[in-house]
Amino acid sequence: MKVNQVIARYGITPARINPIEQGSTNKSLVIESASGTFFLRYYTKPQESLWNRIICTKETVQYEHDVLRYAFENEIPCVPPMENRAGETITELDGNLYALFPYIETQPYRPARPVMGIREAELLGRYHTVMENYPVRQQRPGWGYAGQLRAWFHENQVDIGTLDELLTWVDTLEPIDETHAYVRQNASCIHALIELLEDGFRQDLYRDCSVIVNHGDFIPRNIGAAENGLVLFDFDSCVRDLRIYDLAMLLGYTAGEPHTGRNIDAQIAHNIVRSYRQVAPMTDEELGLTLYMLIAFRLRLFMGNLGILRTTSSYRMELIRRNLEGLCWLLEYRQAITEMLVGQGARSPAPRVRDTCDDYPRACPAAHS
Repeated sequence: MKVNQVIARYGITPARINPIEQGSTNKSLVIESASGTFFLRYYTKPQESLWNRIICTKETVQYEHDVLRYAFENEIPCVPPMENRAGETITELDGNLYALFPYIETQPYRPARPVMGIREAELLGRYHTVMENYPVRQQRPGWGYAGQLRAWFHENQVDIGTLDELLTWVDTLEPIDETHAYVRQNASCIHALIELLEDGFRQDLYRDCSVIVNHGDFIPRNIGAAENGLVLFDFDSCVRDLRIYDLAMLLGYTAGEPHTGRNIDAQIAHNIVRSYRQVAPMTDEELGLTLYMLIAFRLRLFMGNLGILRTTSSYRMELIRRNLEGLCWLLEYRQAITEMLVGQGARSPAPRVRDTCDDYPRACPAAHS
């Protein structure tokens, strides 16, 4: 990165530049200068990423910046991008996109288990309430609704093929190594996941329920604890959808196992649902879509994994196994989890799902490998 040239466009002379390991998609630097400390983000191109091919253009980045500024102006604790000397929040140099943010010192937010999920859900409810009045009603360029899986996946991913092309490849691939053999063995499970999403979603919900710009990655690692309270980071994946999209992600990553959503803890789920509803009311019908949205999010990432494996013949076996096993667990226990969230779990503590689901049918080999 040509850091000095980029920073000069903001009228800043860096004294020290420190790379940081923060964020799984883009590259970031901390810039120390006489005028303050700043956070420089370089927006990684899809072909440069090792794990996904999510679209990244000037239009998609500007959409993110506009959402950030609106949220900040309406008292959501987040960090909006700074304007450069040209009055723009995006700086282009040699075909690359950059943005500069004020640097805010935070610590990971790690609440005690009895209160886990409460403040996070309250923050999410506040954010959703603010975004109900966001004047921009267009979808983020290149993105789609999670409830329209085929269009959503194809529009959002770059250079990995369509969903149908990937499914045909899964059904016919040769087991040339352990990873390819594992995918081929679980082809029926992959089909079952996609069929569940396509058959189990009512399209009229996009007409009858509130559709707003979700944060898109509302998980614990994107919530920091600052001196004055919680701060919400990383709007890279913001997208218009039903509010349950964000709430499902918070439930999966806070009440469940990180990166898979397995073993959802009913007490933490209860904290999240109750606290969110106290700020932003939600019907049982929309809450019942939690598992759909959680599977849709994880499945998009997993099919992206397979797309990279298809085009490069290489992908980390442990990630493919982890992602598919998590998806199969959600598929297998979806009824029990939904009943817990909409019924008893939404109002009072209940046993952990993992202690009450043993009688459900086994969905696919991956879930029990």
